[in-house]
Amino acid sequence: MKYLLGAILLGLALTGCTSTPQNDVVQDKTTNNTPANTQVIYFTGPMDLTIELQSADNFETAQMTDNSGKIYHLKRAVSGSGVRLANDDGVSIHFKGGEGIVEFMKDKPVSITEYKK
Repeated sequence: MKYLLGAILLGLALTGCTSTPQNDVVQDKTTNNTPANTQVIYFTGPMDLTIELQSADNFETAQMTDNSGKIYHLKRAVSGSGVRLANDDGVSIHFKGGEGIVEFMKDKPVSITEYKK
């Protein structure tokens, strides 16, 4: 009886070692208007201000769109901490940890807060 039980266990072990597991990976399909490597951050501010910040190069350059549809092209600027982007017209955004400041005119800062869409 113990030889029969041993033979069954040995047969199961060998069968388990020779079988190949199914490694099917299923990826959810998402619909988005931005390329897969584009990062998008949304901000809100006073007086119903909304800002969308898009970057395809880890915020070395970015496109900032306000709720009026105006688009600003920004590039990385020096900052003590966080991420600061600016252009030659005095438009800039500086953010870290979900909080930030945007300037549509030089030296006129507006506080903003990140939100998830």
